[in-house]
Amino acid sequence: MVFSRLDEFFKELKSGVNLLNFCENKTEEDTMGQTVNEDHFDWDKYLKETGSVSAPSEYFRQSLTPPTNEFQVGMKLEARDPRNIGSVCVASVIATTGARLRLRLDGSDNKNDFWRLVDSSDIQPVGTCEQEGDLLQPPLGYRMNVSSWPMFLLRTLTGSELAPAVFFKKEPPSPPLNNFKVGMKIEAVDRKNPFLICPATIGGVKGDQIHITFDGWSGTFDYWCKYDSRDIFPVGWCCLTGDVLQPPGSSEYSENKITVVKG
Repeated sequence: MVFSRLDEFFKELKSGVNLLNFCENKTEEDTMGQTVNEDHFDWDKYLKETGSVSAPSEYFRQSLTPPTNEFQVGMKLEARDPRNIGSVCVASVIATTGARLRLRLDGSDNKNDFWRLVDSSDIQPVGTCEQEGDLLQPPLGYRMNVSSWPMFLLRTLTGSELAPAVFFKKEPPSPPLNNFKVGMKIEAVDRKNPFLICPATIGGVKGDQIHITFDGWSGTFDYWCKYDSRDIFPVGWCCLTGDVLQPPGSSEYSENKITVVKG
């Protein structure tokens, strides 16, 4: 049983098929080279135990067919500085997991690494800035004298492996309305530990904002975000992309907590 689209996944989820078996049988080729732990989170069982429903896939700003991650560690690309969104900088791929990239802005340090989906509009091939008549900027907190930036940039890019343009995917459009309801289950990035994706619940809805609460964990990790945030995913996203879904806290699942990042 192989799914490539979230709507196919949801169809099987509603039919009662045990999707845990599907996840456990995914091969390394299926998961884009990721190492997949045998202890997969069982959404089928969890939804039944909690009497919950999953949020429909069309409520999210995610592709129904999750994008393929072809990036390799060490590749260079251009990325918006998350601490200075108006600047576009050179970045290196530090790690990959599922459809996500861990990025580090060249000239910065490992304290400011950040994660982006391969179909994020915040990343683009090296050369895009030049084609658009813009200049690549040093990252906020550049560790050397700003006057050294042109030479640093030249040394950084010379001989480097540049990520091919075909690796970058088009960002999906935002859903027209916020249709989330309190109690719906989703998968969400833990923003305090952004390499983790965890089971979560919609805890509140206010205008175009939704409140994300992480199952089994204290409210310390909760956050509000726009309904079209790229940090939230439908149930089954990690299974389809080969990413690792962390188990809820304070439950039988937490004994199998795992983190796999290729880097």
